[in-house]
Amino acid sequence: MAKKIALVCDSTADFPPGMAEQLGLNILPVHIFVNGKDHLHGKTISNAEVLKNLRKKKEVYTTPFYPFECTQLYDRLLQKYDEVVSFHLSKHISGNYKSACAARQFMGEKEAGKVHILDLENVAVSLALVVKKAAELLRNGTSPASLEKTLEPYKKNAFLSFTVDNLVWLKKGGRVNAFDAFVGNMLDFKPIIELKEGRLSPIDRHRGKKPALKRLVSMAEEAFNRFNGKCEILMGYAGNLEEVMVTREKLAAAVGKPADSIPMAEAGATISVHTGPGSAFVSLLPSQT
Repeated sequence: MAKKIALVCDSTADFPPGMAEQLGLNILPVHIFVNGKDHLHGKTISNAEVLKNLRKKKEVYTTPFYPFECTQLYDRLLQKYDEVVSFHLSKHISGNYKSACAARQFMGEKEAGKVHILDLENVAVSLALVVKKAAELLRNGTSPASLEKTLEPYKKNAFLSFTVDNLVWLKKGGRVNAFDAFVGNMLDFKPIIELKEGRLSPIDRHRGKKPALKRLVSMAEEAFNRFNGKCEILMGYAGNLEEVMVTREKLAAAVGKPADSIPMAEAGATISVHTGPGSAFVSLLPSQT
């Protein structure tokens, strides 16, 4: 009899509507603090509410879930499943992976051995695509013990890039210094930020949002061609749905796909706290490696 495997994912993955449920994921919410009040992402505060608070200039920041929260979920799942596979964003961006690993210290040795914790080295929409691929591999017979090795080329080849509307949020997150943020906003510079080796790095900047979005499209087209068109595409928005829908139309035309074949996801709080309202994201993942 095939083993029953439970899938866990932290709430930093940004899925299109219905996908997390379709994949059977158990979501571990990160903590979101608004003016000192603790909220659970997706349970006691929504992505839209986070953006609303950011626009009001309230103090908003995120922290990882606590190890005991992971332990409670893993123990509960092991009452019904044979093994647990737990997916997390890059350890270079957040402490979620570290917290999940620490949770095993509070479990019995036998139970802890049934929990497989993976750093997928991605975030937001790219994390969602890698989680989807992982679930597909497990369904097709990959064992939890060998999943990390099988996933490695997908993790390394995932493409994620985005731009922001205002540099103030990147300044708060330490991505740019105060002077650069001030001058950048004065001159309307919009950075292009890319995920490289599990880290977010600014690689380019453009004067104005339209040129920045145009560059996002061209970068995504380059990735699409690099994957010979055999890839999944997922776009993300943060309170700017119409703007990203227009960008999707341009990307679809560039790669020869219907626009509605490119799904979209609302950016989660973990990324939007650092990028702010008006951010636009695009991710691609090769179908095969």
